[in-house]
Amino acid sequence: MRKNVLFCLFSFISVISFAAFPVETLVLLSEVDPEKFKLDTLGFVLGIFTLLLLPYSLLLLFIRKKNFRGSLAWGWLAGFILALMFVLVGLFVQEGGSSSILLY
Repeated sequence: MRKNVLFCLFSFISVISFAAFPVETLVLLSEVDPEKFKLDTLGFVLGIFTLLLLPYSLLLLFIRKKNFRGSLAWGWLAGFILALMFVLVGLFVQEGGSSSILLY
């Protein structure tokens, strides 16, 4: 009982003493460079979903929206990595001897 009370007391004191001192924060992203690449969410998501339709999704490259093509390419890369991970997990589960739901 005494150990629990001392533990709670010291942990409470450490939390209070840590929070008592002012913390100086540094804003790293306060100034945004307008020339820097910004990820377009729509292009990224379309890139992930259209990875399997890659020959047809090349038509999306004709969309003239700022940073859309780069985001589309990043989405294709992310989709390829996700597909590769699913295949590898499916292979390892199948080799382990247990039934694999991913491959059926």
